[in-house]
This record gives sequence, C-alpha cells and structure tokens, in this order.
Amino acid sequence: MVLSNAQLLGRLDKAIKAITEVSDLGDAILQPEKAAQFVREMQLATRILPAARSVVMQAKQRDIDRISLTGRILKSGKDAGGAHQDLDAATDSADPSFATQKLITNELVALISLRDDTLRENIERGNLEQTLLSLFAEAAGRDFEEYAVFGDENVAFADDDVLSLSDGWVRLAAQKLYGVGGDQDFDPTANTFPENMFQAQLDALPKKYFSNPMDWVYFVDFTTDDAYRDILKSRGTQLGDRAQTERSPVYYKGIRVEYCPMLERTPTMYGNVDDDEIFGRVSLLVNPANMVWGVFHEVQVEPEREAKARRTDFVLTFEGDMQYEDPNAAVVALIEAENPAA
Repeated sequence: MVLSNAQLLGRLDKAIKAITEVSDLGDAILQPEKAAQFVREMQLATRILPAARSVVMQAKQRDIDRISLTGRILKSGKDAGGAHQDLDAATDSADPSFATQKLITNELVALISLRDDTLRENIERGNLEQTLLSLFAEAAGRDFEEYAVFGDENVAFADDDVLSLSDGWVRLAAQKLYGVGGDQDFDPTANTFPENMFQAQLDALPKKYFSNPMDWVYFVDFTTDDAYRDILKSRGTQLGDRAQTERSPVYYKGIRVEYCPMLERTPTMYGNVDDDEIFGRVSLLVNPANMVWGVFHEVQVEPEREAKARRTDFVLTFEGDMQYEDPNAAVVALIEAENPAA
C-alpha cells in the first residue's frame, strides 16, 4: 500500500508521540523505557560499546568509586611461641586504597533529515516507531564510539567540536607505547609485527590486573588484524588455515584479538600532529569491564516539518561520557606516533 502524504504524516505524528513524552516546556524527552532502548540500539553497530560497561546516569555527573587492598593482609594467629596473638589495629591493619573516576557528560546533538519517500518505504517494512529509534540510535552509537575512543581535550574545538570535548579511552589509558622514533617500544616495520607489539603491550600491563587472560581483548584496526592472521597462516598449522579460510576469532597468548571498524576512523588532526596525541593507528589492550560509559537519561528527539521539501527534520540531543574504572589497567599502543617525552 502506497501512503499519501497525509497518511504518512499521521503515522509519523503518532510514532513521535509514542516514543516521546512532551513536558510543559515542550521538550521531546524519551520515556524511560524508550531511553533504555535507545542506549541498547546505540550498541548494535559498534564493537567496543557493547563489550564495555554501560551505566544509567540519573544526573549529569556520576562517580565511579573503587577500593583495593594491596600487599599481604594475612597475619599469623599465633606468636613465635605458639600462643594466641591479638592483632594491633595501629600496626597490623591492612590499608585499603580508594580512588574515584568521574563521568561528566557533554551535550551531543545531531540533525537528521528524512524525506517522505524514505519514511514511506520504512513504514511499509515495519513499525515506524522502531524504525525511527533504530535510525537515530545506530548512527549516534557509531559516532559516540568514535568520541569514546578518540576524545582528546588537546584538540582545538575549531578542528573537531566533538572529539575536543573530553579525553577518550586512548588518552585516558595510563600505559602508552610508541612505534616510531629512537625511543620506540616496538617496531611496526619488523616481520614479527604485530606479535612484537602485542608482547610489548602485555609486558607493560601491571600483572596485578592480569588474573584471567580470557577477560582481556586487543582491539585493533584491520591492517593489524590482517597482518596477525598472515603470521598465523605462514606457520602452516590448522590454526593458520582457519585464520585464512574462516573469520574465526584469533588469540595471542590467550587474549582475543578483535578487529574494530571504528579504529579505521583514527583522527590525524588534519595533519597537525603536534596537537594530537592520538595520531595514526592504535591498538588497545583492555579488559572491557574496566571501560565505563554512560548516557544521561534525558534523551531528546524533536521533529520539525519542512513541508516544501517534503521532509521531516529530527533534532537528537543526548549527553554522554566515558572513563576507565582504573586507567592503570589499560595499555594503548600508538603504532605511528613517536614518544613525545623522547
């Protein structure tokens, strides 16, 4: 059935009302269940966001607290002579360490224009409400993942008005390795690359965090993933055959190596390398459970009709941020960057 414009607009109005809650101020705020659906849909077209830990933010700032006990906490319950021994709180108490990371959201907006014929085709395939949410959320999710990975406060706002808002997971990682210059940590031109890089990252990871290799991931770009599969293929083993003929997961010393399409978007600051620590290709060795991101629950979707153009514009507004629970438990290799401290 081909819908007339009047029928199309009627369904569009009904769908917008179904997914939004209009406040006294006229703001189109997603209802709580729709906001949660929006966040879930954001993860569908991404690799890192679904693996990382998302949190619900009822305010624009949220603390991520952690507590740890380091060193030995056990004491002998007997003294040297075998008699009962009381513990002294002043000298025998284990000292916990506390730290807090903060999620502080920044406002992100998008203008999405959908022509009537595009909407009409989507209506005929299914639910318009779901179509609208999916279109907004999947596109926003891809861009938010880029922001979460490559955010860099050193970037000038005029050069990139999104990435400059906050530091992302690459900048926030406490352990950084460099592949260029006299003080390089690994050589990306060697025939052992990327194994030499993976090993350098593993060596740089504080081992107190590394209890289960299966919890960890190397997130890499296509070139790195492809080079590692070629190394495995060259060994002439059954594993190498599968790496070449199938798209099965590959591992380095028990750690999964995963291609992340978003790492193809690596910013180069338009050639101005001096202002951008995240120049070139990167590899992240992380435990995704240590990566935290959140979206403030007041997600807005506001429609505006452009009748002459037979088009409806939608303004999407949401606030989000990202952080590590512990930045020390993340190792980033900047494959094409030189150590700025060298």
